[in-house]
Formats: sequence, structure tokens, C-alpha cells
Amino acid sequence: MTLERLMLIVAGWASAALVAGCAPPAERVTMHTDAMQTEANGAVVSMAAVPATAPVASPTPLPTTSVGADRRTAAPPRVAAPAVVSEGATRVSVPTTTTRYVVPVADPARAGWNPTHASYRATDIFVAGGCGGTAVSPVDGVVVHVRTIDSWDRQVDDPATRGGRSVAIRGFDGVRYYLAHFATIDTEIVLGGRVAAGTPLGTVGESGRASACHIHFGISPPCPDEEWSVRRGVIWPYPYLDAWQRGDQLSPAPEIAAWVSANPDACSIATE
Repeated sequence: MTLERLMLIVAGWASAALVAGCAPPAERVTMHTDAMQTEANGAVVSMAAVPATAPVASPTPLPTTSVGADRRTAAPPRVAAPAVVSEGATRVSVPTTTTRYVVPVADPARAGWNPTHASYRATDIFVAGGCGGTAVSPVDGVVVHVRTIDSWDRQVDDPATRGGRSVAIRGFDGVRYYLAHFATIDTEIVLGGRVAAGTPLGTVGESGRASACHIHFGISPPCPDEEWSVRRGVIWPYPYLDAWQRGDQLSPAPEIAAWVSANPDACSIATE
């Protein structure tokens, strides 16, 4: 571990109390596997399915890793992509063809995150320099939520807006990846657009209910109805972030499938 990353993690611990409420019972985001609904710019937008010709945002080169002074480009092996293993309120997939994973910031060697999060399973990612770093897609997939306006009001504290500017991607592994508190979101990131792992999504910020610049990162199964308590995160992301930083292609799909098996009614009883 580099001294710089250690300092980032320590800074993250120091900020934990400030951003504990950051990844809130947040935006009302609805995602369906066959017919998906989501919110963009504060309005609900529906789409029956993502067309095979959906645009693909331009990815950046895969992030570099660092060993001492030697920097090299990570060339992750291909990991298998979706086969549905659970049907019902939620569909979850485990890999069978190709899905790639990366730490969702442009320079993962200079990023840090805490292994814990306030009250539920998610991770706050901090980057060197704080505000303004580039956040990227952690996975090959489809954009299912884009909120480009920060409408959170401290006096009202509406849970539906606490995440500020945010993006959610349904990976080709069937898992939902949610990122929040952007300063800006790239104009190429549009509902239904396909993205590759490493595609720039926007810049790290502190929009919504956050008091330090970071990206909230949550991993969950997609739910068929509007909810927040599943979307914000149901498994710990940090083991996957650690693996992806090393260049290992560890998929969260099996753990998500196991979580759904243990919580079959989670989506139906999730808080709206």
C-alpha cells in the first residue's frame, strides 16, 4: 500500500462521521429487467428494453496499477456474464460470458475507501485531490438511471434527493451499480446508453447530502418497483474494490444471487 493511499484511507476515516449520511435512503430509482423505469432530471422515464443498437459511450483505457515506480496497464482477463439463476421479484445473474470490472475512478492507484459504512453496506470512495476527480463505470453495462440536477434541500431533507447527482448502471452480469454525489455528469451518459468498464461518468463531488467530496458506491440486485433501501447497497463493495485495484476480476454476481436467495421478498417490501 502506498503512503498516498494510506493517507487517503485515514482521511476517509476522519471524514466518516461527516459523510455517514451521504448514501442515504436516497433517490427514487426504479429498475426493471424487462421493462425498466428510472428518473432523469427529476422526471420518471420509462424504457421497455435497451435496444441492441444503443449507443456506446467511449471508454478510457483501463486504469493503471502501480508497483513501486513501475506503472503498467491492467489487462484483466474476461469474466463470464449473465445467466439468470433466480426468477421472481428480482432477477439476478451470475457470469457465463464476458463482463469486465474496474475501480470506478480514473486513477485507482491514488484512491482510497473505508471497509465500513454507516448503517448499511456500501462504500465511500475518496480520490487524491478531493473534488473534481473522474468517476468511471465499474462494469460493462447499460445506464438505467441518470440524475443531473442536485435538488436536495437541507431544510426539507427529502430522501429522494439525498444522493444529489447520480448514475446507476445495470451490468451485463445482472447486478446494479449505483454511484452518487457527482459534481457533474458527462453529457454522453444517457438513459439506455451502453458503457464499457472505464467509461467516464462524471466528476467527483459533494452534491446531495454529503459534506466531503467522494463517490458513494452501492451494489445491489435490480428491483422491479420503486425503492431505495435495496438500491443504496446490500453487500460490502470493498472486497471487490480491493480485487479490482489489484487487477483481479472478482464478480459480485454470485454474492448478490446468494443475497437474493436469502432475502426473496426484499424488493417487494423495500421502502419507497
